[in-house]
Amino acid sequence: MNDAAPRRRIPMHTILAFSLATVPVGALTTPLLVNLPKHYAGLLGLSLTAVGLIFGAVKFLDIFFDPAVGMMMDRTRTKLGRYRLWLIISAPLLMVGTWMLFFAGPGVSEAYLFLWLVVMYLGFSILVLSQVAWGAVLATDYDERSKVYAVGSVMGVLGGVAALLVPILMHKEGAEGVKLMGMIVLVTVPLTTLIVTALTPEPMPKINPEDRASLRDFPALIAHPAMRRLLLADLLMTLGPAITSPLYLFFMQQARGYTEAEAFVMLILYSVAGLIGAPLWAVSAMKMGKHRSLILAAILYAICQGVLPMLPSRSFLLLAPGMFIAGGIASAFAFLVRAMVADVADQVRLETGKDRTGVLYSLVTSTAKIGTASAVAIALPLLAALGFDPSPGATNSPEALNGLLLIYTVPPVLMVLLASVAVRGYALGRERHEEIRAQLAIRDGLVGHDAEVMAAQGTTAG
Repeated sequence: MNDAAPRRRIPMHTILAFSLATVPVGALTTPLLVNLPKHYAGLLGLSLTAVGLIFGAVKFLDIFFDPAVGMMMDRTRTKLGRYRLWLIISAPLLMVGTWMLFFAGPGVSEAYLFLWLVVMYLGFSILVLSQVAWGAVLATDYDERSKVYAVGSVMGVLGGVAALLVPILMHKEGAEGVKLMGMIVLVTVPLTTLIVTALTPEPMPKINPEDRASLRDFPALIAHPAMRRLLLADLLMTLGPAITSPLYLFFMQQARGYTEAEAFVMLILYSVAGLIGAPLWAVSAMKMGKHRSLILAAILYAICQGVLPMLPSRSFLLLAPGMFIAGGIASAFAFLVRAMVADVADQVRLETGKDRTGVLYSLVTSTAKIGTASAVAIALPLLAALGFDPSPGATNSPEALNGLLLIYTVPPVLMVLLASVAVRGYALGRERHEEIRAQLAIRDGLVGHDAEVMAAQGTTAG
């Protein structure tokens, strides 16, 4: 590492305040993937196929929304800032959608589910995109970005754990448990939005106000050598594990004989592991680089996912620690990719003179959505085609249960291993990023002679 390079340290209280935005994201993520599909397909009476296709269709629609928001974010110039304004806009959409989805009663139609999923996902997408893009301008140092996104990951875990644990502690199951999860989101969204927008600074890069992002930018950004590797890796690292999410409760209860409470305890262990895993992976990224840490995490996750479903039925004392280990490993995926996208945004700005942070993050959030949309749209209809009955207390045939085991195990392993291959050859490591930041500092007029010397040293070293 270049010892002369300046390192912009962010106070931990600022990082903590900023990261609170991920609490409602975490509180929503697991219910959206695990609880709501089962809730609508089981207790509210919609068919497995209909629920799977609706969730998939809404997620695919959401994919096209992200690039539009990313372009608008990059064009936004207000006294509030760019990302702060959009974070505020996300709150009412997210709250209305959550209320209508989590507090619905029997007799709802497929159209009802589709409409309010669209509203909820609009708010969810704006929140996620504004938060991750804001992080890229808040933290500019290679290692500081690992720290900021790791803390955000931890806060998201806390939100997810709260959504899972509170219903258990209050002895709420089924529809009442779903409502309680929704209430957690409704409380945390306005509270965290207020704290983040009030206490987090938003640096504005020096850019040409007439340089507006457009659809013409997307092909070149997608084809960028570093970005295309990250997009493929993020797609595969999302798609693989996401296939298990809508199948999780079916698998644990009907294929492995655990109670709903035991299944939720293991899911909580999987989530809680991120509290330890994310900081450890951040340290790994500082020691060996983000891309190498991401490859290692992918290989370790594939091993865990291949072994855990093969453990004997009702072996809680074996499976619970394994779920914790798998969760700690999987916590690396999202935050490392997003920290790496921030580095790519710097490289793009140096190469083109254009700030495309919002657009770049819209691409990576879109690939994540393609992954989750594909997972739900594939897993549930395929499970239905195998003759699986999702009704509470249903008895399924051995063939249906074996098909469930196969879908739950094989695709995640293959997808994540392919993701590790995609990351190989990624060249934007710490040294190269320091060169880029030094050259940007000179061009932005933030430093003088010392930065010129650093840039020259970095160029020579390259």
